[in-house]
Amino acid sequence: MLDFDSDDYRRRVLAVIHRRGGAEHSDPFEIYDIPLDEVDTLDDAAVRARIAEVWAFWQRGRDHPRYRGVIIGLLERHGDLSAALADRTSRLALRDRVIAARAERDGERFTALDAAAARLVARFGGLPADRIDGLRAWAATQGIDEAEFAARIRRHRVLSAQPTGGPTDRAEPEPISPAVLRQIRADLDELGRITATRPPRSLFDLLGLPPGTPQDRIRSVRDVALASNRARRPDRRRALLDDLLAAVGSLLVDGDPDAYLDALAAATSARLRPRVAAAVLVEDALLPAEAAALVTEAETDGLDPHRAREVVRALAREHGVSPPRMPAPAARSGPRPGGAARPGPPETSRTPAASRAAQTPPGAGGRAGHWQAAVSQARAALRAGRPVEASEHVAAARELAGETLPPIRAMDDEVEAAIRAAGAQWATLAPLVAAGRYQHLVEAARRLARSAGDVPGPGGQLPGELLSLAESRCRAADELVVRARATAADTPDRTRLLDEALGLVADHAEALALRAGAAGPRASSDPVRAGRAAPRPTAPTAPTAPTAPTAPTAPGQDSADAPAPVSVAPPMRVLVRREGGSVVVNWQPSATPGEVRYRVARIAADGTARAVGVTTATSLEDGGAPRDAVPVYAVTAGVGGAWSAAARSEVSAAADGAPQRRPEAAASGAARAGGAATADGDASTTAQVPAGPANTADTADTAQTTNAANTADALAPPAGLRWVEGRLRWSWPSGCTEMVVVCRTDAPPDGAADPQAQARKVTNTRYEIDGGVSVPSARPLHVALFGCVRSEGRLVVATTPGARLRLGPPEADTSGESV
Repeated sequence: MLDFDSDDYRRRVLAVIHRRGGAEHSDPFEIYDIPLDEVDTLDDAAVRARIAEVWAFWQRGRDHPRYRGVIIGLLERHGDLSAALADRTSRLALRDRVIAARAERDGERFTALDAAAARLVARFGGLPADRIDGLRAWAATQGIDEAEFAARIRRHRVLSAQPTGGPTDRAEPEPISPAVLRQIRADLDELGRITATRPPRSLFDLLGLPPGTPQDRIRSVRDVALASNRARRPDRRRALLDDLLAAVGSLLVDGDPDAYLDALAAATSARLRPRVAAAVLVEDALLPAEAAALVTEAETDGLDPHRAREVVRALAREHGVSPPRMPAPAARSGPRPGGAARPGPPETSRTPAASRAAQTPPGAGGRAGHWQAAVSQARAALRAGRPVEASEHVAAARELAGETLPPIRAMDDEVEAAIRAAGAQWATLAPLVAAGRYQHLVEAARRLARSAGDVPGPGGQLPGELLSLAESRCRAADELVVRARATAADTPDRTRLLDEALGLVADHAEALALRAGAAGPRASSDPVRAGRAAPRPTAPTAPTAPTAPTAPTAPGQDSADAPAPVSVAPPMRVLVRREGGSVVVNWQPSATPGEVRYRVARIAADGTARAVGVTTATSLEDGGAPRDAVPVYAVTAGVGGAWSAAARSEVSAAADGAPQRRPEAAASGAARAGGAATADGDASTTAQVPAGPANTADTADTAQTTNAANTADALAPPAGLRWVEGRLRWSWPSGCTEMVVVCRTDAPPDGAADPQAQARKVTNTRYEIDGGVSVPSARPLHVALFGCVRSEGRLVVATTPGARLRLGPPEADTSGESV
């Protein structure tokens, strides 16, 4: 097996997979470039090394403008594909199946070539020499190389080229593979979803040209579109247009446009055949009204009027009835569907000027019209939810008029207002995206896609792309929740599934409800968790706090989406104690029913509040607390968007029984919101804790901290930390590509820079290559994960752990806890 060469792999393997339409049409040996004839001699180490090299190449090329879609599909199937090659026994069994499948696939691949050659032989008595080059070019599009082509053609007699005065029988257009048509249709539909517009009906519709347009005109419009597309930012929309314009070049410019239209006609016939059969069965004839409706549907598929009528007539004859009389299509200049030029006067379009301009790229044909048509076009684009396109039409109108006339100025003001409103809506979506609250985000993104589908967000993302991402994450989270619901309660598998679902969608209501219902005191050999789960005496119910004002409705958010005002009672009896290098905060739950979250903040000696975390449990461990004294903590309870007053901490005995110094102000009452507290008995610094409403997004927790907070603290915690087959595994949070793994044997790590602990930085790439993270073999072992981000070239590490795990002896259970 030769050494891996990325350029050779891209040209020889990835291009073929892309041309076939994705990984589902290739086998693992081809995908990982492992020769079948060397499978017997390769050991497991060599195969794993090749898999790792190919996987790393996919990671580097996942933003490739042409192969991005294929690479993402390969990455999603990487686990299943690589597992099939894991050991020698499974490889040998798979090899035999792949050999048979390749032979069958090659037979299918040559079927169309053999049929085309047989047709030529039947017509001419052999293969005309002047048809060989065209046949070879078409075979290349089917993945047939020169040697294979020569081997298949060698069985037929080759005829010399006919003289000029000989027969001029028109050549049949080469057939187009149905797989190519399906790929083009899928790309056109995806382009429509991204741009929030009706998908183009065909490649002609993509260019804004009618079927039957001369190839010179197609080439010129294609060249203009290519130049315009190269000026776009490199994203999925540009990659799709590159692929579609390449298809225009191969099928309409270099190939035969009639062959493309014939392939569309065949697909339309297959789709309409059941309709015709049903109509004939009921009426014993195809009625003119039904025939006219079928012709309209055929034209909607991208067919020209002549082919649309021929499709309906052929289907009628196929079912044994006479085709009804149908009005002839409007006269059109240029070649007819059959390919012969149609004599007659030049084409006179009956389509309004604004509609004609809408079929061409902005600025391509508008200069010949009047500025009023451009303003009408801008108004239509704005009503369709495309303000950026509307602004381009306004600019064209201003250029045509030579000045900013009042109607143009009024239209410009409307467009700018729509773009500003879209920017305000993007501002409300950004914190939801950062917090992973995709369930709350879906409806707002859908409204934004309808009203401003072509206005990009801060990162250049279009609303349609954000909506697709949110919907896909919600669907994946729904599947995980369904699996969790079918799993027994209080089991590690159920907890892991719920953590993975919340890692995808942090505000998934059912996952949060299931996890909250599973929370409760459980026995544990870990003194830290045992102290948290210990039952506490029930305190008298606190008086109901005043209703907290809810956050104002964000721009673009319906009032029905805003949470209803809820009166939230504060938590009771907040106790803190030091355990090892950490401080454990415990409290009694709020008396308010429902799904209650608790926000914990640490009060520094200078009076500033530092967020520690948000949890639905009644305890939280602060690994970043100072060592000199136990600080004051404030705990607030929240339901929906309303938050209670802050409850201040008291100090309990330490884990070893030694008393801790109690803050002087703690004795004045735990439920005093915004009250004063001091870090020790003789300090006079007052710590003010805000107890007002908070933004519903979780990112508001970090937004209330001082500049001592870093950007890594805003990351969502890793989900599902567990010990699997000798390695740590977890689900990476969105936006995090690096993680610091800290291990300590005697106690939980105090922080990422704990001098008594062993730390290691891991990237998500190395994590995937190694299948997890290995840790020291000493037991017991306390493990903590700290998220990292890059800011101005520096690595910023979170001050608090996102997840913890205690590994006991091999016979003991291991368990993880999210922080």
